[in-house]
Amino acid sequence: MNKTFFENYKTSEVTNTRSIINTPSAFTRENFFHIQEAGYLKSLKPHLSRRSGLDSYLFFIVLSGSGTVTYRQPPTPGKNRDTAVARDCVSPGKRNDSTAETTAAAHTGDCFFLDCSGEYTHISTEDDPWELLWIHFYGPQAAAYYTCFCEREHWHFRSGHLAELTASIQNIIRYHEEPTDDTDLLTAQQITTILTLVCTGSDDTNEPLSDKLKNILHYLDEHYTEKISLDRLAEQFFISKYYLSREFKKQFGTTVIQYVLTRKISHAKELLRYSTSSIEEISRLCGMEDASYFNKVFKKMEGCTASEYRRRW
Repeated sequence: MNKTFFENYKTSEVTNTRSIINTPSAFTRENFFHIQEAGYLKSLKPHLSRRSGLDSYLFFIVLSGSGTVTYRQPPTPGKNRDTAVARDCVSPGKRNDSTAETTAAAHTGDCFFLDCSGEYTHISTEDDPWELLWIHFYGPQAAAYYTCFCEREHWHFRSGHLAELTASIQNIIRYHEEPTDDTDLLTAQQITTILTLVCTGSDDTNEPLSDKLKNILHYLDEHYTEKISLDRLAEQFFISKYYLSREFKKQFGTTVIQYVLTRKISHAKELLRYSTSSIEEISRLCGMEDASYFNKVFKKMEGCTASEYRRRW
């Protein structure tokens, strides 16, 4: 950590802190990611912070020290928001009571991503006060990114991109300490970078499983036109079908069956555009013997029938 970056931060009785409070323009608020607050905090004494019911998302990194974070997920995340699509954020592959309160111990290098319409509290330990770097942000796509994150990660996680995440928050703070005409656009870019990293860059401690999932994905890419089932995959790759189902979705953001259907439809679209095969023939070439079922799946995924797609393209 570059200590001179925070040398101007003010010290109070309980914290050495600096926060940037931002009031974006109506245009920025409507169209771009933007921060509401961002900053750095070094606890000198334990101090309980409690928030709830905010139209905001909080991401923070524990730079050093330790503490405790308690979070109560909102009953319906994103409710009363124009872009409300967020879902419950629980342990990957599991769905729990979204109103249940959970507590996590925080240590150096830990990351937290919270929907602040729920209730959260955090407090540093007394004997090892923590140091945090954080942003409160919002934007028209915030809930969608949070949904993507929740399908892959828990709200308390570790990232393989900690240096990049830290640098992005530091950049955001700098942009607002020395604002220019480009501050809003540069801030939106950095928030997008942060969200992309947290949705794709967890600290993978299960390399053998990761390699096996990649092998399964490669197999699906090669054999998607064949009849594939979870039972068959589980037997072939020596893995529980329930474990496979959960970990596949966590790793790739979709179910095995949905991935196979997507590959079938993508192949069908190529044939519709670049061949003169009939719809029935294309259905069979994609591994779907029932043409009516093929049309049903195609319309559900593309919003039009296969014939309409061929005419349009």
